[in-house]
Amino acid sequence: MRAFWSMVRANIRMSVRNRTALFWNLAFPAIFILIFGAVFGNDAGITFDVAVAGEPSPTRDIALDALRANDAFDVSTGATDAELAALEDGERDLVLVFGAPGAGHVPGQVSAAPLDLYSDATDGPNEAVVIGAVRQVLTGALGQGPPLAITERRLSSEAISFIDFFVPGILAMSLMNSGVIGLSTAFVTYRERGILRRIRVTPFPLGRFILARVVSQLLVAVAQSLILAGMASLLFDLTIRGNPLVILTVIVTGSLAFLAIGFAISSFARNTESAASYANLVTFPMLFLSGVFFSVDSAPAWLQPITRLLPLRYLVDALRDPMNRGRGFESIWLDLLVLGATFAVAMVIAIRFFRWDARPS
Repeated sequence: MRAFWSMVRANIRMSVRNRTALFWNLAFPAIFILIFGAVFGNDAGITFDVAVAGEPSPTRDIALDALRANDAFDVSTGATDAELAALEDGERDLVLVFGAPGAGHVPGQVSAAPLDLYSDATDGPNEAVVIGAVRQVLTGALGQGPPLAITERRLSSEAISFIDFFVPGILAMSLMNSGVIGLSTAFVTYRERGILRRIRVTPFPLGRFILARVVSQLLVAVAQSLILAGMASLLFDLTIRGNPLVILTVIVTGSLAFLAIGFAISSFARNTESAASYANLVTFPMLFLSGVFFSVDSAPAWLQPITRLLPLRYLVDALRDPMNRGRGFESIWLDLLVLGATFAVAMVIAIRFFRWDARPS
């Protein structure tokens, strides 16, 4: 029996020393709990940017007070044109425009207060959520008061489907994984097998070897993006509204940024196992905090600055704007600038700590 428990202890020690197994068995589920708990665990922390505009009236005042009393809404007021412009720029989730009291009154009937709910049809799943939440608050606040004649209006006549919203995020995820995980493990493998050391003593410049790897990864990234988008178009009627040149520029810039991150990780990793662990540690938080699967615009306020530190957030936004909204470089220049800066910083780090030979374990 003593030998049995000695074997149990030995197996536990081996499990604890296996960093890759520890990551997948403990750290990975813990990251899921932390991320989804932060985003969804406290509904009171989720906020929508809602604006109230239109003609002043007692009904509007009641609705305004009810919305302000609800922590789910960040409420602003202003002129109708200004608030609709803010909605178009993505600064508002919904704009409530109240009509003049008695407008549309039919003799012999109780006068209903006209209310137009303006939303952005390209806002994906958020659109239905915020409209439903506002309707619920208005029903509770005005249930015994004057009726509302609510009309839902959209800035864009063409609403995006879930697949339209989903595919840009998947393309961004694919580019991230290909660059960070693919390149980091590949270069560490080259180092472990002595390939980099052998190239160093040949006439072939190492810089060209690295450049060849980067160019091949870029070509693969473009090809896989075309394949995924084509599959979604054929099977699920994906609609791409933007200029293909803009989208291609985003794909190349984003791919370069994450290739540089993968190169930087390979400079620090001792072996392939540690490279995979570091790469997963970098990619998984970004995967769930960058809007790949769901919009993070309505995430808790304290989480918003964190999401803005993640390069994948900018790649997702830079793909969704042209693909979903048909916008050009004027709308995504900041996203491209951040991705370019990410590439530059990661490359400086990678070159500074680059090693030809594997470190002893």
